[in-house]
Amino acid sequence: MKTQALLDALKTQIDSLETRIEPIKDQEFSHSRFDVQLFSRKSARLGDCQNELNKLYQQLCHSVSLNHPQQVNFLTEKIVHQIQAISREISTQSLREKETSFSKKKEQIDLYERLSQHQDFERRLQGMIDEKELHLNQLADHTQRHQCQKDLAILAGRLYRCRQALLRIEKAIEHQENQFLE
Repeated sequence: MKTQALLDALKTQIDSLETRIEPIKDQEFSHSRFDVQLFSRKSARLGDCQNELNKLYQQLCHSVSLNHPQQVNFLTEKIVHQIQAISREISTQSLREKETSFSKKKEQIDLYERLSQHQDFERRLQGMIDEKELHLNQLADHTQRHQCQKDLAILAGRLYRCRQALLRIEKAIEHQENQFLE
């Protein structure tokens, strides 16, 4: 009867854990949070991990009824490790929310930095083009004019790509700001 009391205690812990998971059970994480040896499914949801834990508990009860001590020891150890891992994950949820918030803010700052850098690139490229055009107008030698025109074409291509990048960054910033308003 000692075994049944231990199974009941384990079931109580599993049920308690399930209650704690309930509010966030379907929330998807960006990647699996657990060691691949711990859970057989590589899920990014705590609810799926809880389901696997419940199935293992059912297997444990079945192994106890069949009197397979090695299987019981293995399953008990795995269940305990899964309970600990899920408990740790639930405990870190507030930190994870702060981490996500921080990374979003950092991403937004990075976009503004990139915007500033590209605006500086655009200004410098435009200055280089203006200098080359002045220089081209002063050249009389056909070979030098041809080389200067090639240089101008290269700079114009760079300026075009820079402006395209600026548009993409501005759209990304606009998209982020719209997400924060929702």
